[in-house]
Amino acid sequence: MRFLVATSAALALSACSLFMRSIEKPKAEVRDVTVSSAGFSGVTGQLHLDVMNPNGFGVPLSGIDWQLSIGGARAVTGKVELQQTIPAKGMAPVMTSLTIDARDAVAVAGSLAAGARDYQITARLHFSTQIGQLDVDIQHAGRLDDEGPAGLGGLGGYLR
Repeated sequence: MRFLVATSAALALSACSLFMRSIEKPKAEVRDVTVSSAGFSGVTGQLHLDVMNPNGFGVPLSGIDWQLSIGGARAVTGKVELQQTIPAKGMAPVMTSLTIDARDAVAVAGSLAAGARDYQITARLHFSTQIGQLDVDIQHAGRLDDEGPAGLGGLGGYLR
């Protein structure tokens, strides 16, 4: 009886191990970051990602935690909950809003006034899989484009 229990447990663990190895982490790339409006209440924009799923089954994207830094200093962080499935062996565009409240926007404006133009966005994508949560980290750096839509105190409209 003990032999049967031990054998069953060993087979179950090896099956789980094989299943775990067969899941590949999705990949994501930042397509662009845009700023759509600015006002007394803050700045809003969008983060556009291309998320690739190398697996033979759809993977549900459940959320994104993000952080935007300007001139090397953290400017703002945010969290977005999503319900989007990335198709099997496919790619899906993902767009989420970025909101910088007025208090953080003032700090960003100070960095910009001091001449900072480099930015970095880091994000952690959360996927809900049958074996639990799977996280994927991405980073993207660029330079602020001064030729975007006006009204942002030199922020421009596009982060490139």
